[in-house]
Order: sequence, then structure tokens, then C-alpha cells
Amino acid sequence: MNDCGLAGAGVLVTRPINQSASLVKAIEKIGGAPLVFPGVEIVELQKPEILSALGPMSVVDMLVFVSPTAVRVAMKSIADMRCLPGSVQVAAVGQSTAAELKKYGVREILVPEQGSGGDALLAGARLQAIDGQSVLLVSGEGGSDALASVLKQRGALVSVLKCYRRTLPDSHFEQIEPLLRDGRIAAWTATSGEILDNLFSIAGNRGDLLQNTPLFVNHSHVAGRGYSRAVKTIFVCAGGDAGLASGLAKWFCRRRL
Repeated sequence: MNDCGLAGAGVLVTRPINQSASLVKAIEKIGGAPLVFPGVEIVELQKPEILSALGPMSVVDMLVFVSPTAVRVAMKSIADMRCLPGSVQVAAVGQSTAAELKKYGVREILVPEQGSGGDALLAGARLQAIDGQSVLLVSGEGGSDALASVLKQRGALVSVLKCYRRTLPDSHFEQIEPLLRDGRIAAWTATSGEILDNLFSIAGNRGDLLQNTPLFVNHSHVAGRGYSRAVKTIFVCAGGDAGLASGLAKWFCRRRL
């Protein structure tokens, strides 16, 4: 380990339990001590609902996945149905989502030319000329409708498959409160605005402990949500687990210089 490792510093990982392993390993690799404390729980919708929505896949020109979770939930049904025609172009809003698609054997994936997120995907040349084409967005309940709205404005025929919902987890702030107070948790992560809001909801009147602990996020939109919550130090990292780990390493390295 180099001098810019975390040297045992505690890092709060707030992804759902079954989506935390990769980030936990990345933090451990740079010498950190990750603690998983879910900020959201994922509830998959019933499979018949997903299969019904995926039925007319043959008439879809483009399939857009808006999150790694959308891939994990929907691709199981797509694989079971063997219903992903070769003519369907598959798109992902970022590298993490694309990496999840590759686990299911998808190789030709449209991703943003720069950055990540719906806005970044829309900025690419391919989605500038989408008039008359059929697009199926795969997402979760409660997500932003901005991507669908812009595609419709550009003339696309848009349908949306909501294949999971996010709920407030049964997490108890008392588990981490003493660790935040004495600095054993030296940083925390949030990969969505909903996770960030949920953490503050769980914290209640102890939100100052989150505000005073450096926050590491993967998108400027999440950073904006953090600033609205008066978090004092926010580090916007590159996308994916490697980006978060790199951001953590750089921060702790600078603190020791």
C-alpha cells in the first residue's frame, strides 16, 4: 500500500446490502475499514409485471438502463425469456451500469461520451437523432422523468419499465452514532440523492454528525443534495467504485501532507 492509502480509516458504505461488496473491496484495497450501513432498500417488482412489459421487445429500437439495479432486476427476466433481439441497441447512463450489463453478455453498449447520468447520455450524437424510434427505459419507481421527457421532445416513442422500488431501510442510527462522534468513521459515501436524504431522515436531530463528516459522491447532482443538507466537505469522484476509492485515497493523502 502506498502513502496515500486510508491507513485504517473507517468509511461508511450506504448502498443496499446486496450492492455493497464491490465498493467494500475497493475501500479495503486502499487500506480503509468499510462499514456497510444501507441508506436504501431495493424491492423488486413481481416478475409477471416485468415479463408483461418486456413482451413487445421485438418492436423496441433502443433499450436504456438507468442504473445497475435496473440491469440486475430486468436482465434476469430478459435472459429467461431470451427476448433481446440483436437489432435492439442497448444503452447505459454510465460505466457502472454498462459494467453490470457486460455480466449478462451484452457487449455493444452505448454509454455517455463524457461523464455519466441521463444528461450525459442525451448529449451524445446517437440520441440527438431519435425521432420516430421506440425507446424502452428500464428504471425504478420514483426516479427522475427527465430522460423520458427529453426523448419524447426529440420525437422518440418512449415507454418505461419500472422494475423495482426503493424504500427506507430498517437501519438504526444508534449503530453508527458513536463511531461518527469519535472519528472511527472518517468519511461516508452516497451514490444517489435518495440515499443521502434517507441517511438524514434516519439520523433525525443528529444530522450534524453527517454534516461534519466528509462525504464522497459519484455525481454533482448528489453533491448538490449534500450541500442543501449543509454537509461541509463534499468530494465529487469519478464514476464507479474505482472512482470513489480513488477519491477517498486522494483526500486522505492530502490530509496527511
